[in-house]
Amino acid sequence: DGAPSARLWRSSAGRASMMKMAGMRGVHILLLLAMVGRASGQCYLLDADALCEVCWKTTYASVSDNVGVTTVAECPAGLVEAWDVPPPDKMIALISYPVKWSVNFNLTAFPVIQAGPNANHIPHANLHSCIASRGVCSPFVANSPGLSTHTKALKSDTTVNGNSGSVTFTTDLSLTKEQYTIIAHVRFFVPPSDPSLPNIKYDMAIGASRNVLPQTTLCEPGSVYDIATDTCNICPPGTHQQGPNCEMCSTGTYAPVEGLSACIPCEAGYTDLEGQTACLSCPELTQRRPASPGKSVAECLCLPGSYAKYGVGKGCLECPTGAVCPGGLERPYPKRGFWGDVACDFDPEWGNSSCPGFDSFIECNPVTDCAGGPEFSCEAGHSGHLCKQAQPGWFIVGGAFWLECGETGHFVGIVGILAVILVWLTINKVASGNYDAMDIALLFVQITGMVSTFGLKWHSNLSLVNTALGIANFDVDFVTPLCLGKWTGVDSFYVQLTLPAIYAAGCLIYYGTIYLYGRYVSKNESMSMESWGHWFQTSLVNKVASFVIVMYHTLCLKCFQSFSCEVFPDGRSF
Repeated sequence: DGAPSARLWRSSAGRASMMKMAGMRGVHILLLLAMVGRASGQCYLLDADALCEVCWKTTYASVSDNVGVTTVAECPAGLVEAWDVPPPDKMIALISYPVKWSVNFNLTAFPVIQAGPNANHIPHANLHSCIASRGVCSPFVANSPGLSTHTKALKSDTTVNGNSGSVTFTTDLSLTKEQYTIIAHVRFFVPPSDPSLPNIKYDMAIGASRNVLPQTTLCEPGSVYDIATDTCNICPPGTHQQGPNCEMCSTGTYAPVEGLSACIPCEAGYTDLEGQTACLSCPELTQRRPASPGKSVAECLCLPGSYAKYGVGKGCLECPTGAVCPGGLERPYPKRGFWGDVACDFDPEWGNSSCPGFDSFIECNPVTDCAGGPEFSCEAGHSGHLCKQAQPGWFIVGGAFWLECGETGHFVGIVGILAVILVWLTINKVASGNYDAMDIALLFVQITGMVSTFGLKWHSNLSLVNTALGIANFDVDFVTPLCLGKWTGVDSFYVQLTLPAIYAAGCLIYYGTIYLYGRYVSKNESMSMESWGHWFQTSLVNKVASFVIVMYHTLCLKCFQSFSCEVFPDGRSF
């Protein structure tokens, strides 16, 4: 058994058992070691530096024999395998190396054949890289993680030159950090001496031992190994070392200097392109959203006290006068005492530069009408532009007091209107009399009351005084009849213009009733038509004329107000 020409023969049953357990690493390696221990030649199996070939010869006893008997030994004369470009002595992890090997045949001793239709002379060739600590490497070790890796299977035909044949294979080899036994495997078939038997199969291999080193053992962090020049290259700015390569910094990171093993995340700005050497600053009055990756300008949001009129990523503007700007993606809203147009939509991403009232905030007069806030609120009972209109279910007294109708709203509205009419009649009675001092006092009160209606910033303590003065101007809006039904500015305008005619009609009805009552009910013979007509004409003209005189201020004011518009800073008016 120890002679150089000895061979290890195994039974068909034993071979089948070994193939069945090919996936079991430990058992397979132990069986292979047993075969090698009794082989005549050592070669790479027992001597990593040996350059001789090892051959596994499989013969079959019959056509039905699917397992055969395999012997392993140093390849006989007539078969020569050699490294043309062997794996380099110094190998670095994850770097691809070209490897080339060739086989020469003595075609007389080994007449290589094409085993099967459309088959090649060499149907299978590749590199096996086995982790040395796991045991012996052979063509039969499976391609398994943690045990062995195989390159892509190749095939070819021999080149015949007289009595010789040759074949050459080339492939790329890339391995991870480990100590390996690398073999170049070639399989071929030769005919048996007995033509009735299957072809004889040969698996031959030549080996080499290599220690694949990690890149960190050759180059400093931030550098990568260049196999062509056998030097370490420093990764340039904008890149970092990633395994065997210099990779560009991803978005959100940067590399300001060369030789970095990791890119630096942007702390405040952003990078929206790969391979950057510096972070871009956020636009004016913006800051990056907390915990954001810094990959886009869209992550830069408005600082408190500013707002994004033109959308995210386009810079922010200082908060408008009269507004509160929370910053971020929030729209500005009015402070207390200011009014803003809530009808303008706001898109957090695109902003709003098309709606004129988006960032216009107007001080209310009086400021107590507007509550402001994120809901653009008016005070209770107020609504509309500048909060000057009454909400449904509310009415206004003297333009300063806003009262809720409630369950008694109709009654309160009617009583209020009747009380104002009674006061007007009393004032008119005084005005139509011969009281010069009273006329002057009434004129003063009316002018003062008219001035109080101007859009000036009156002190809130004057609200009650202005209301009392305003009653002397015969303004139909002194008590708005909102609790009785709909009442608009158009209604107020036309009623105010026709108020003298309404008063005259009322006087006509009043004096006509007196005449009819005295003439036909009380049978007053002195109430002749002629005397009543003279009395009626004098009284009617005097009273209507005095009524026009005392209310002409309000008539003029109403007429001029129809041409007056409230102009906003953005050019809009109402």
